[in-house]
Amino acid sequence: MTRPSRYIINRLIVNQIGILVIGNNPNWKQGINLGRKNNQNFVQIPFFKLIEQLKYKGKLVGIKVIINEESYTSKASFLDWDDLPVYQKGVKHRFSGKRVKRGLYKASNGVKYNADVNGSLNTDAKSSPKRF
Repeated sequence: MTRPSRYIINRLIVNQIGILVIGNNPNWKQGINLGRKNNQNFVQIPFFKLIEQLKYKGKLVGIKVIINEESYTSKASFLDWDDLPVYQKGVKHRFSGKRVKRGLYKASNGVKYNADVNGSLNTDAKSSPKRF
C-alpha cells in the first residue's frame, strides 16, 4: 500500500489539493455478493491500511484527510439537493434521482451525468455541508 498512497498524495500535491475526503462505510465488506472468486479477492484488499497511510503521509505534507460516513451518497441526487441521511437498518428513504444504468445517474429534471461524479459530490457535501 506504500506505492498507491504515495501516488495519491503526489497527485494531490501536484494539483494543489489540500483536503482529501475518503468515504467509509463500517462493515461494508460484510455480506458482499460479487461471486466466490471476486469476494475472496475483494475482501483481501487492505483498505484500512491504505487509509492509515494516506492520513500519515497527508499529515507530513500538510494535506488534511477526512474520513466520512458515506451511506446513500450514490443514491441521493446531488443536483436535486437530496438529504444525505445516515444508514439505519429498516428505515427506507426516497430520493429524487436514480441510477439509470451502470455509470449514469439521472436527476429529477432529466439531466444525466456520471454516477461516480454524483457519489463524489455527495461524499464531499456530506463531509462539509456548509461548503455547498
